[in-house]
Amino acid sequence: MLLLKQLKTTDCEALTVDLYDAAYMDVSGIAVLLEVLRAAHTARRAFHLSGLRDRPRFLLEATRLLHLFQDASR
Repeated sequence: MLLLKQLKTTDCEALTVDLYDAAYMDVSGIAVLLEVLRAAHTARRAFHLSGLRDRPRFLLEATRLLHLFQDASR
């Protein structure tokens, strides 16, 4: 997966994913984000989400997972 590959590069200290144009997300999208978050913690790197709105934000809020991603859009 591209995000995991990026985390493994030596010059990556923090990874931010911009979800501004993401109009839809389901539980498989959350699973991917959680996998990347776990890999970032293991690699001692920061992982942030930005541009959250509409359905993706609602889904992360409803599952009480939003705080895990240190939402950079606020």
